[in-house]
Amino acid sequence: MLKKYFYFLLLLILPTLVRSESYPEVLFDNSVINGSYAKSIAHYTGESWIQNVSYSLPVSDSLFFTPGNSLSLRYVSSPNGKWEASILNDKQKFPYLIAKDDHLTFKLFIQSNTEKGQLPKVTLQQNDTKTNAVDIANYIDDFAYDTWLNVSIPVNKFGGISLGKSVSALILEQNGTALQTNQLFIDQIEFLPKNYPKVRLSSAAILSKISSVDKQVELVWQLPLTPSIRYVKIYRSEDKLNFQPIAILPIYVQKSLDRVNEYNKSYYYKIAWVDYNYVESPFSEVREVQTKKGTDKEMLNFIRNAHVNYFIDNYDVNSGMFLPDRGNRQAIVSTNETGYAILGLLVAGENNLISRQALLVRLTRIVKFLSSAQQHQGVFTALYDGRSGVPYYRDSVPTYDLRGTSHIMESLLIARQYFSKEDPEEQALRNTITKLWERINWNYFTDAQHPDVLWNKWSPVDSTARSRPLGGFNESLGTYLLAMSSPTHPLAISAYINGFATKHKGHELYFGDDTNDLAPELKMKLDDSLARSISANPLIGDDGNTGVSIYSDDKVIFAKNIAGGSLNESLMSVYRPFLIMDPKGKVDDFVDYKKYLSNYILAYKRRDNEMSIGTRFTDIWGVENVEDTYQGYLVNPAISIAAYPFEKEIGLKALRKFYEEYADVLFTQYGFRSWIDIKNNDVSESYRARNQATIAVMIENANSGMIWKLYENIPEVKKTLEKVYTKK
Repeated sequence: MLKKYFYFLLLLILPTLVRSESYPEVLFDNSVINGSYAKSIAHYTGESWIQNVSYSLPVSDSLFFTPGNSLSLRYVSSPNGKWEASILNDKQKFPYLIAKDDHLTFKLFIQSNTEKGQLPKVTLQQNDTKTNAVDIANYIDDFAYDTWLNVSIPVNKFGGISLGKSVSALILEQNGTALQTNQLFIDQIEFLPKNYPKVRLSSAAILSKISSVDKQVELVWQLPLTPSIRYVKIYRSEDKLNFQPIAILPIYVQKSLDRVNEYNKSYYYKIAWVDYNYVESPFSEVREVQTKKGTDKEMLNFIRNAHVNYFIDNYDVNSGMFLPDRGNRQAIVSTNETGYAILGLLVAGENNLISRQALLVRLTRIVKFLSSAQQHQGVFTALYDGRSGVPYYRDSVPTYDLRGTSHIMESLLIARQYFSKEDPEEQALRNTITKLWERINWNYFTDAQHPDVLWNKWSPVDSTARSRPLGGFNESLGTYLLAMSSPTHPLAISAYINGFATKHKGHELYFGDDTNDLAPELKMKLDDSLARSISANPLIGDDGNTGVSIYSDDKVIFAKNIAGGSLNESLMSVYRPFLIMDPKGKVDDFVDYKKYLSNYILAYKRRDNEMSIGTRFTDIWGVENVEDTYQGYLVNPAISIAAYPFEKEIGLKALRKFYEEYADVLFTQYGFRSWIDIKNNDVSESYRARNQATIAVMIENANSGMIWKLYENIPEVKKTLEKVYTKK
């Protein structure tokens, strides 16, 4: 119970930082895991009672309004007690902001002879404040038993509601008293505007393509420009006669995967468009597909393609930039994550998943946006409003992000290499990228005393007071190589040793992803450097000593020699420079990076195998939260699968085992979700740009070396690599 309430507390005090395939206004449509809904909290006192599974609401996979499940609410309302159930709203990084004409709507099924007066009240939670409770019974259309009812409550009926702010939880609570057991089911909880498109869906849906790899069936549809279409509903049959609904998806999703049970069997599919009132269009034509076991090559390509599909679908149409979430007020785009998106899109283009022309148009839009977006010394902010180019600051303090800028810049330079044709549009793209590259003043993000050390961010409010020096075996390697390669404001080659190869005592950075892009579960670490007290000069440790070499503390860990002497860096951070740079042949005066990476992977896997992460399989590994904050470990599939280019057998076995054991809940048309908590039977509803790009790019690099070759042939970078690394 303590774990559940701690999670709820995090939700209230931190930004919501995950995403799933639903609209921002939807609080609940489905639970990814059957059995219970992890993002709910049930509590009761005295003689009242509410059914729960480890304090979570049960879900029903046999009775639902939209496939594949609903929330089960089974309760007793005693005069000598109270019960309540909270449904947490944490699906979106940039949550839906309540408008004055909105209605809270949901579907309600009353299975027992529950009187209206025994139906729950509902309260909305906004951070640490609650609205007044509203009686559900007063807002039911055509009350009846054993059928799905529509509940629609104007938000202005909730006393104390703050318009223009998000809802962090919906709370159902006891109303009235009676000793009977009541059984309700609740589905499709969402906020809808008072006026929404009502054009009748008279034309049949179009299921344009169907195919299969292994037990995965891929469906692709062709969506018309009809504003009243809100969802795509998918039906499946094994005999072409009896069809069952299996999924409902928002219209920004252009394709879907369905995992079936058997090989060498025919399955039949049809789809329908669904409007805002959940009225369906005429069905599409029925299409047939037959499954067969996939080869290793087919599975690798299939999984690579699913991960790049995440970037094909998720972008802001105005700027072309990666769109972490679809907000209702602003289109907030991410600089750092767009760097990952560009790499994924280049892989998509190379494999004909997006046309070269469509990719060129997307990248041209991105560089046009960046050329006019607000910047300082050529360095971008972490987030922007994609419609205006105006920075978006979470804490209202203007800050320019050097690390995120370096990530998008190296991806753009790789794109400059890819679009090498003597074509006016490709030439224009290359020229614009070069201008963005040349205007970055890397020296501005150092200081006079330490001209070889880069700071990760700068603010006009307090300069580098909240910044940290970049360095260590992590993402900063790529940033330093880029800074040393600059044609206009280069750092000296000595920055490799004095900047990248130096760690500053007590002030190590956490480089998993932009910390604002992590799920709350991964952010709260007791030893997080961002929560530590800092000295006046982060280049001087708390003991007064300057930084020391990252090579000074080599150790044997899990029978492997580890440069730097620890496994504290997530493998995702260690992988980052080698998404774009082949470690083979990269040897400096201290480290052979190919060997270093292999040793780190093997030691990391051995450590995870020896921890109690809830699995009996040695091929399931990839722990991200080593501190075990939640009495369980979050296992990130990208960590183990991305080992494939460096340790092929290990990476391929991990891919196969994650897919075979957990694909039903962990794998979708966008690839693997962010994490699985095997011990506590929970799975993320989110994806992360870092994860999706890492899997896709690493598989492509192992197959063709595509991104590696493009990066290492960037003229400016090539010269730097020749200076830094000895040839072997």
